[in-house]
Amino acid sequence: MTTESMSTGLAADVEELTEILAARRSRLWQITQPADLAAWVFADPEPAPLDPSPAAFDGNWAHGLDEPQRAAWALAGWLARMTVPEAAPTAGRHWLLSRVDEGDGPLLRLTVGVLETLGVYESGEEVWLRVAGAPIGLAMDAGAVDLEEWGRRGIDVGEDRTKTLAEEKLLLTCPDIDTALWLLRQPPVIAAARMLNAWVAAGPFPFESRYRPEVVGRAWQAAETLLAGPAPAQSGGERGYDREYAESAVSPDLPAQRSFDADAYRAGVTEHDRLCRVLIDHLGAEGVRVGAGLHEVPVDLAWRDADGRQFIAEVKSVVGLNEVEQLRLGLGQVLEYRHRLATRGLVATPVLVVSRYTDEAWFDICGENHVVLLQGEDVSDWTARLRSAA
Repeated sequence: MTTESMSTGLAADVEELTEILAARRSRLWQITQPADLAAWVFADPEPAPLDPSPAAFDGNWAHGLDEPQRAAWALAGWLARMTVPEAAPTAGRHWLLSRVDEGDGPLLRLTVGVLETLGVYESGEEVWLRVAGAPIGLAMDAGAVDLEEWGRRGIDVGEDRTKTLAEEKLLLTCPDIDTALWLLRQPPVIAAARMLNAWVAAGPFPFESRYRPEVVGRAWQAAETLLAGPAPAQSGGERGYDREYAESAVSPDLPAQRSFDADAYRAGVTEHDRLCRVLIDHLGAEGVRVGAGLHEVPVDLAWRDADGRQFIAEVKSVVGLNEVEQLRLGLGQVLEYRHRLATRGLVATPVLVVSRYTDEAWFDICGENHVVLLQGEDVSDWTARLRSAA
């Protein structure tokens, strides 16, 4: 398809949606116009800015929430800011976020107009989305959506039993928050979410009495954790780190004293850098660039894979008889870093890289804590382990 034909098709889509929206009488037209809203649906996705916020939230939004809950609040706020038209001035007038208790636990729910368009369990174990079907159908016809890939990721395209726009929308269910974020970063899906929300936002909104500004304010702030860095590119190779990795410098003038073995220290630093370089080169062969540090958390290495999943790694050199000490220290560090990133709403897969481990119990210990254990003596299985963890 040529650029000219794509532009022509986009213009036709905007014109058609403008006519649909213009046919609906809405208070929304006091602050925007049908043509502007239709153009927004198909524009490059940008979130509503943090300021002005539709509702104030005093204190730390993440206070009292565990890691999955923080990720759930971040997703709910991100989707509201990304897919609700004129989100800040229309909160409580055309949409709301609510927190309800259901059989499977607390659920964050986005309601736009008369329709619930998002549900994310605070456990992080399921996310469902209602979206317009047309953008996804057109993308499928053009080969831009791979339903087999969706199936491999556990994404279900099911029958939606709600009556509003029954034949015009789809119900998408994801097994976890990471998968939902991957799905929503597909341009046809974000356009489909915006289209449906624009459509129903221009209709009646009977739920104003249920609006709780503190819920919206909290989620609005939580979304910043997903907006702190550049969104992952579909082809991979995105940063996912603060700075380029620089090798460790060892001063030639280290003190030689009884409590400090300068030669052992130099050997450890050299081995640490070697392991870092091995991992950087290994991932670089797959088109992924690796750096260090992430949101001011001092991780040794950080990267995003081709699907945008965030990884962090702690690297420990094992020289001499320090194997147990290094494994204990490294595992503690990478668990700490995962927790600190989670408080910022960033879900990361932790990796512990060591020169070697002779006690196979460490593989199980790391596995029980959802940490990927890699050893420098066997690089051949690194790719499989990282993909399995992701």
